[in-house]
Amino acid sequence: MLEVALAITAIVIAILALVAPTLKPAKKENADDLILAITEDYSRRISKIEGRVVDLQVRLDILESQLEKELRQRSLVTIIRSEGGNVVTSQAGKSDITKLSEKLGDFELSILRCIGDGAKSPSEVRSAVGRSREHVARALKELYEKGFLIRRGGRPFIYSLSDKGRAALKGVDLGVQ
Repeated sequence: MLEVALAITAIVIAILALVAPTLKPAKKENADDLILAITEDYSRRISKIEGRVVDLQVRLDILESQLEKELRQRSLVTIIRSEGGNVVTSQAGKSDITKLSEKLGDFELSILRCIGDGAKSPSEVRSAVGRSREHVARALKELYEKGFLIRRGGRPFIYSLSDKGRAALKGVDLGVQ
């Protein structure tokens, strides 16, 4: 869409540049004004489109996060059938990182791996994992609240792995799920 708009603008400018020398001097000023007006209009339109794209990217990141959270919650519930035929649901305990309740998604693991290389700010993590600022900030906060990360300093915080975070990464590297 953006490429089409730029191509149309380039064609219009090229045509006006070819026609401009044949016009009288008074019309040349009008042609320059017209070219300026057209480029300003397209610049405004492109800015609006870029804003919409950023908004859609943030929405997509939120939906991905919600989907990942929903999938994680569904995997936490185990169904146990007793001998009497009754169905009992239970959740795994939250204290052991090898249990399903602490299973981390690929995005969270990529953040832990990134920070495992050394303490990082949210912007450094964002550039390493390639997600929006909001998505990374939300994930860092959740990992901090769950005890996988240590947070130092003021805003922006500097994040490093806690013992639990190192154990989680070591568990993933060893294939423990």
